[in-house]
Amino acid sequence: MRRLWSGRYSKRVVDSNSKSAAANRSPGLGGGVRAEPTLSLDSSGYAGKDWNIDERWSFNDCVVSTFSHGDVLLNGTFRYVDTLTGETATSESWKGYESYNITGELKNSGEPLTVKGRSDWDQLFRWENDSASGRFVDTTEAFELKVGNHYIALTNTETRLEGTESNLEYSMAGTLIGSAIQGHVQVSTPTPVSLSVNEACPTRGIIRVASDGSAEVRYGSSAAGTAGAVALWIDGQIVESHADCNTVGFVPIL
Repeated sequence: MRRLWSGRYSKRVVDSNSKSAAANRSPGLGGGVRAEPTLSLDSSGYAGKDWNIDERWSFNDCVVSTFSHGDVLLNGTFRYVDTLTGETATSESWKGYESYNITGELKNSGEPLTVKGRSDWDQLFRWENDSASGRFVDTTEAFELKVGNHYIALTNTETRLEGTESNLEYSMAGTLIGSAIQGHVQVSTPTPVSLSVNEACPTRGIIRVASDGSAEVRYGSSAAGTAGAVALWIDGQIVESHADCNTVGFVPIL
């Protein structure tokens, strides 16, 4: 489990070095970057007050090499903002967002590419002596990725992670749209998922995916006695159960 709230020290170290590293990286599709000189970066935000960040990328016929799609031609903009909104001796609060307005094409196939949308976050960190806690809320009103005829989008989504370094509660809600499923599904957590560093499986929680029908993954005490650790329900009927998470795993989505 990623250590989400050990303070912002590690972030500040990274941010202080990011200006010198910026020329060697760009937001890519599938990782791997080779940008032509037509990529420009406005780095004026790196030295912002209280370590605030306002990082802006501009693409003008820029060729980026990616692992999943080969060389990709990009035009448009990307912006990353992270702002300190409150600070005490034992806490920090941050708000920020990433926004994409990018079009282009895959060089190998000529298929058009579109990446548009924005993701916002609201974060709170607390620490006192050896105790640390936090709250993370990520929201997306609309985000879409289109490659050729393949399309995927998120709308009206919210993911929330709150708790301490040892015990966390995870919840989510939103709509996933995709050409592969030829429609959309609603994703939610009717019961938030409780996580503990001492447990391989969530101790309780329900993850629900619904469209024409519904599927639920129920964990721990939320499995209503049908499984010690995890059970799968389809349209209100149990179809599968497991005594632990070793065979099914657990990965938060959205």
